[in-house]
Amino acid sequence: MEVRQTPRDRKLGDNFTMSPTATDSVSIAGSLSRAASDRVGHGALFVYTLAIIYASLNPFFGWRAPESFGLFTWPRYLNGFDILLNVLAYLPLGGMLAAMQMRSPRRPERTLYPLRVMARTVLAGFALSTGMESLQTMLPGRVSSPIDLLANTAGTLIGASVLLNRWGRTLLALAFRWRRRYFMRGDVCGWGLLLLGAWFFAQLNPVIPFFEAGHIANPFDTAASQTAYDPLILLPQSVGITLNVCGFSLFLSLLLRPGRRVILNVLLILALGFFTKVSTASLMLKAPQMVGWLGPATIIGLTAGLLLFAWFSRVGYRWRAFCASLFIFAGGLMAKMASVYGAFDETLRLLNWPHGHLISFASLTRWVHETWPLLAFLLVAWIFVKYRESR
Repeated sequence: MEVRQTPRDRKLGDNFTMSPTATDSVSIAGSLSRAASDRVGHGALFVYTLAIIYASLNPFFGWRAPESFGLFTWPRYLNGFDILLNVLAYLPLGGMLAAMQMRSPRRPERTLYPLRVMARTVLAGFALSTGMESLQTMLPGRVSSPIDLLANTAGTLIGASVLLNRWGRTLLALAFRWRRRYFMRGDVCGWGLLLLGAWFFAQLNPVIPFFEAGHIANPFDTAASQTAYDPLILLPQSVGITLNVCGFSLFLSLLLRPGRRVILNVLLILALGFFTKVSTASLMLKAPQMVGWLGPATIIGLTAGLLLFAWFSRVGYRWRAFCASLFIFAGGLMAKMASVYGAFDETLRLLNWPHGHLISFASLTRWVHETWPLLAFLLVAWIFVKYRESR
């Protein structure tokens, strides 16, 4: 089954102009211009930098004058997981910084020197890491060390090296080719893909229920286990999940190119998110909670939401965006009213993760999960208004 493309969908202008070529005749978002991709790239870099700042300075309270400057104090022991995490955290930053310099309109790619690009990228990563490590000396719950600074700088260097390498550029070109093949063109789709990446990031937290708000219930809580099948609890949770699944699926259909088995691709993305949730649950949750997020309401909501999406997917592009905004708004509101909210410390007790950085990870993923419906609602509303203006 494919999403229907109405004749009105072919009359879009501006960022939604249909391409005149035969190969791009199904494109609604128009050509992927350099300016549009640069705007999305700058936005992605800004958001990722904010995520690094949040993870580095969380919980943001208890500021005091530093008793010693630990940045110049070598630690007594090394933690291999912390080193690996610090390298991986700055690796995408190095890649994005290098990509921005390569795509700068003031400096065409042929005039760029890889060593100069790498030096600027590493210097920027070093400056950001130095600032974060220096501020951590003022927080009682954080520990700064030169090992973290070196690991962050190394991650920036590796990220830039991968992008500037011939094989890295080849893989990046293949990724962009795959993106143009299956997704719309234009900055609207670019922002949508950025939100899709944020959604996948939130799924890494197994305590967050699938298409719900709050956190999973403690199975040792007798009252919580009994209310899971209570109609007064099961019905609103199922309705909330149904609305969220349908709204999220419609959101994806606005990003995917029509005529390319949109419903199948939506199912594949949902399956990938489900697999991500199962994988992280098996790694991070304690044994009794491994399937705590997969309750009867989740099964009912997923099934009903996909059936509802199959019907609304036949609506034209603009009104599909309108329906997506309604479902996302109603689903987010219903999920917050019907979900379980508790103290943040209670959610941490459900996890079995001895490697540290648990508070920063859990709080960041929870914040992304709670704000995602609002950002998605604004984007699909923008699509609806933009489509009307371009008629």
